Amino acid sequence: MKNRFHYDEDKAQRVMDFISELNHLTNTHSNQLSKVSTFYGKILTPEKIENALKVLFEDTLSSFKLAIRDLNTDILALTNIGKRISGNNEITLQFMGNTEAVFTDCRFIYLPSKYKSDIKSAQGLVAHESGHIGYGSFELEFVNLVSGLSSKYNLPHFFTKNLINVVEDVRINAINDLKFPGFFRNLRLLTIKMLPKLNSRIENARDILLYINLYFEDYKGFQVKPKIKSFELSDDDWAGISKIKNFLFKSLTPSSSIISCDLLCKILKKYFTREDMEQIKQINSLRGRNNSTIDNIEKISNHKKQKDKTKLDKTSQELIDKLRNFDLEPKDLDKLIENETDTRKKIKKKYRNKKNKNKNRKNSIEEHSEQQERGTKSTDVSKTLKSKKINKTEQKVKNSKLEVIARLVKDSENAMKERLILLEKGEYMINPFRDQKLRTIKDTKIERESMVPDGMLYSQIKAKYMNLIKRMRSIFADLKNKAGIDSYQKKGKLNSKFIKAVTSDYKFKQCFTRKLLKKELKLLVLVDVSGSMRGTKIQVAKIALVILCEALQAMAKIRIVLFTGTYNALNILVKDFDETLIPRTIDKFGCHAKESENIDGLSIKHEANKLNDGEFIIVISDGQPAAQGGYNLNDAIPDIHFVRKNFKVFAFSIDSQGDYLNKMYGNDWVLTSSKNQTDLGKKMIKFCQIITREFFG
Repeated sequence: MKNRFHYDEDKAQRVMDFISELNHLTNTHSNQLSKVSTFYGKILTPEKIENALKVLFEDTLSSFKLAIRDLNTDILALTNIGKRISGNNEITLQFMGNTEAVFTDCRFIYLPSKYKSDIKSAQGLVAHESGHIGYGSFELEFVNLVSGLSSKYNLPHFFTKNLINVVEDVRINAINDLKFPGFFRNLRLLTIKMLPKLNSRIENARDILLYINLYFEDYKGFQVKPKIKSFELSDDDWAGISKIKNFLFKSLTPSSSIISCDLLCKILKKYFTREDMEQIKQINSLRGRNNSTIDNIEKISNHKKQKDKTKLDKTSQELIDKLRNFDLEPKDLDKLIENETDTRKKIKKKYRNKKNKNKNRKNSIEEHSEQQERGTKSTDVSKTLKSKKINKTEQKVKNSKLEVIARLVKDSENAMKERLILLEKGEYMINPFRDQKLRTIKDTKIERESMVPDGMLYSQIKAKYMNLIKRMRSIFADLKNKAGIDSYQKKGKLNSKFIKAVTSDYKFKQCFTRKLLKKELKLLVLVDVSGSMRGTKIQVAKIALVILCEALQAMAKIRIVLFTGTYNALNILVKDFDETLIPRTIDKFGCHAKESENIDGLSIKHEANKLNDGEFIIVISDGQPAAQGGYNLNDAIPDIHFVRKNFKVFAFSIDSQGDYLNKMYGNDWVLTSSKNQTDLGKKMIKFCQIITREFFG
């Protein structure tokens, strides 16, 4: 935003709310205000209140309006940065609330909402994430790379994924440093602010990958061999890591990342047991980013069709295959990046090789002569010569393989140059990698599924929050969901008061009655149980459902469905409308053991098709729709809007706030926090209090 004023968004919003309330007052209570309100002895009329506020807050309001215009301009500028670097002309930004995650799924770039007011940092982050798209991170043949390295060096998959994440972050930043130094500098300034925190994380978690990340990116204080508790690299291995750094920066291609990851795995494996690696399973990469970008790279790589593969994809796959059974050393890196077009170097190299060959032959002859003079047996000489011949053959085979790898590195460099030229011209457009295969929805029951239950049992929740449940029940005590009698009809069945009606010349109207039909409030509660809900989020959802069911057991019929999936959707029934809440089903409540995505639109529409009319739908989730095959927000919106035409749909978002909620649910959503175990439950009860009073009123 422009620095023409000091802008306090919270203050400006409070002022706007205050003015809105006063406008309401002036419209509804003008007579009372003019009679009783005085200010320093003068009549405080509604007009004077309004005029005074306009003068008092004129600067703030103009700043507020200007800031909104500037904010929209900033977001448009950030989006254009993403389009230019990624090559995706349809890419959009999504700002999310209480989260530190910064990532991309190739179609969206996700940022915490705090960066709306920190444009410089946002520029650096958008340039970095869009660089993953444009510079080939999605063309690493990621699944094969992780599988190959993990198998070759007997490493856990998560360690290999974290290592690839680090190397790719370094490569993307290095390219942006050359192409967009301003954006790179903004990101670097953000990282420098975080260095004390990062240094503490390195010491406490023995995070060697984070140290290597900082070393590769030349941060001060991280340019010497690390001294991490119970972990110390040998001088040779540290020299090897330095060679890898130099190699990566000389050839900033996906192929150079693959080779760098191979050598880093080889070096670091010696210092870790699998138990040690468990400790860094949850470590995020530099700048507090989580591994969501790498997870999305993995999903897209897993579903990319052969016809959609680029030159970088094909080169990456061929290189991974070559490295699978090849023992590469750091000292071999120099041979991979020699300039093959330099004729002088070729001639010198050829002359040097011939000279060395003659020298070796001369040494062998001299050694042979000396051995004969000393009376060495001919068999020993034969063995020596045979051994040298074997070594020479092995070296020749290795050199041949190195030449193939060097060619692939060169091919990758050429493909990368073409990519950068196309990006510069604005001519490169990525394939969105969408799988058009029809998605299906499977209905099942929680008893049949492999779930990962939260630790709290139904009985424990009920006992711990019984006082809250009783208080909630009392709120609904005056609302009776029973059949009643309407005595205010103008015609119908005569009641016992018909005599009074006759004697009053029919001025008394309460002599006709009709029986009222019993109303049934029905709530469909859909809970996201994708992988991101694990931990405290799924626990607060479970607590909220127990409180809701207990508080409304006499007032409403509730159906509970959990939704998740991978490519196809999986809807898991916990409780139907006419069923009572069974403790053992709630005890099994949790995330799914195998399915980990959320296909919101498909799951919600499928459940809505089973309803009649008048039911309320509540959705509990913690983020945007995402599933294999490219399913995302744009796919979910049409389905949810279709459901909203026929039913009232309300969403409760756990820790996640962003524009995507407005796009999906309009204004019908509420933000809740997982830090307070009962926040979701209380807000759901408050919401139900409103709709029940309206429903039965």
